[in-house]
Amino acid sequence: MSDNSPIKNALYENIEYVGEDQIHQLLLNNKFSELFERICEPVIEKVKEIEEYEKYGILAESFTHYLFTEMLIPSQRKILFDNIELDMVIPNTNQLQKNNRDALIIFFVKTSTYAQIEHKIQEIKKIQNNDSNIWIISKDNLNILQSTYNIEKESFGKFLKDAQNFVKSKNMNKLNIFKT
Repeated sequence: MSDNSPIKNALYENIEYVGEDQIHQLLLNNKFSELFERICEPVIEKVKEIEEYEKYGILAESFTHYLFTEMLIPSQRKILFDNIELDMVIPNTNQLQKNNRDALIIFFVKTSTYAQIEHKIQEIKKIQNNDSNIWIISKDNLNILQSTYNIEKESFGKFLKDAQNFVKSKNMNKLNIFKT
């Protein structure tokens, strides 16, 4: 995704429109579904010139990156690890290498082709053999072993809450403090 992505531009315009104070209030009150509704749904409606699956995947990845930064959830994004491209790792590749039970790999699906999705999951399983620590974020429901979340307000809200709980359970940071 280039820096001039219409999705990224629309996302950050909408973040600015809603305002950091309002976003922090929603985060503090664990109103993740409402946050998705106020920020992402208008972007989905506004951006038309990108294929649907790619649009949803890029939006979910960009919004997650923004929210994890605001929530101080430690993560690495868009990295190459053991020659495998990863969308996001919580907390980082060092932890993934040291003890993969304490690390999540998040894969943002940007295609409707099941064979490509399955291929990517098999690549990820080479470095994260714990299926419960591979989270898939997709526009559609997928019938797979890994934890899956849809890019819609209720499921995406659950994803954020689950990520927050994972970080809390591993004592990775103070979750009630937000970036200023």
